[in-house]
Amino acid sequence: MSVKFLSKLVVLMIAAIALIYGVFIVIGKNGASWDGTVEPSAAQVDKPVAVADISVTAPQTTAMMPLVDPVKEDADAVQKRVKKSVQFLEEGNSAQALVEMRAAIDAAKSQIASPVEMDVLCNMLMRIQYCENGPDGMLTWLASPEAALAIADPLATGSLERSRMKIEALLSMGKLQESWDESKVLLARFSQPGATSVKEPLALEQAIRIAGTAGANDQIPDLEMRLRAAVEAGITLKTLQDPQLPLATLGTLAKARGDCASAIKLYDQALEGFDINQWLREKRVAPWRMQVLALVAMDRVDCLRQIGQIERAKGRASVLAADLATALGEDDPISRQAADQRDQMLYAPMSP
Repeated sequence: MSVKFLSKLVVLMIAAIALIYGVFIVIGKNGASWDGTVEPSAAQVDKPVAVADISVTAPQTTAMMPLVDPVKEDADAVQKRVKKSVQFLEEGNSAQALVEMRAAIDAAKSQIASPVEMDVLCNMLMRIQYCENGPDGMLTWLASPEAALAIADPLATGSLERSRMKIEALLSMGKLQESWDESKVLLARFSQPGATSVKEPLALEQAIRIAGTAGANDQIPDLEMRLRAAVEAGITLKTLQDPQLPLATLGTLAKARGDCASAIKLYDQALEGFDINQWLREKRVAPWRMQVLALVAMDRVDCLRQIGQIERAKGRASVLAADLATALGEDDPISRQAADQRDQMLYAPMSP
């Protein structure tokens, strides 16, 4: 083999090795590897990347504030004022109760509340006026522009309640003729189409008391029949509101006829659950009811004596006198009357 041939062979081998090495270099630059993974190219690495170009996909940790409905928030503000007013009234602070209720009414007016809602608030204010300023003060308020905030249907429950309270104020002031005239107008409303019957038992009970005081005894039988039907319907339909006074009045009518056994049953229904806390609450939120129910409780004691239940009558008389003295004060006329009845029962032998 000649030297010339060997030199050509060496050149060819070097060229083949260079070709293979060149192929590997090209493959490396294109990012290909033997296991199929892609390495980043020089062009990709050299390019600077701004922070703003990076999209954030991590979850946000900032808490979102709950959405508040402005209408609901305003309504809640009115209700908070009303609750404060009722709380002050039950605590015996009727002056502060008036302040809170007026604030509630102002808030409701700013929200353009419905006439029905305004009427409810006005009736609550009317009751507080009675507790703070007495019947005379309430009648003065009823004649003021403030009392006419809402134009309600005269047959609506709210308007009926306002009329009934006006009659109660007149009766408390001894204005029998005016209260009787107002009562007849109120009762006539219940016979009109669309009249609500929810307040009818209270209006009938009120009318019977006025008729008895005013000497209109000929009116009482018809009123009693209507009251009994209204009470029975209210109990059956579960719509009877404030059943104490209607039941107590039916008991009083039964007692007047000499039926003390029936009267005691009705009195027991009317006064069920009454204790010192209930008397105190009635004094604060409805003093006119307190007086009527206290007299009814005394009638129940007398009925127990008449049917021969002397020991039970003594116990009832003692408890009633103590409760009324705590609720009204010992110097109150009704408290004194209850104490006198107790003393007669305890210290004077009484036969049925």
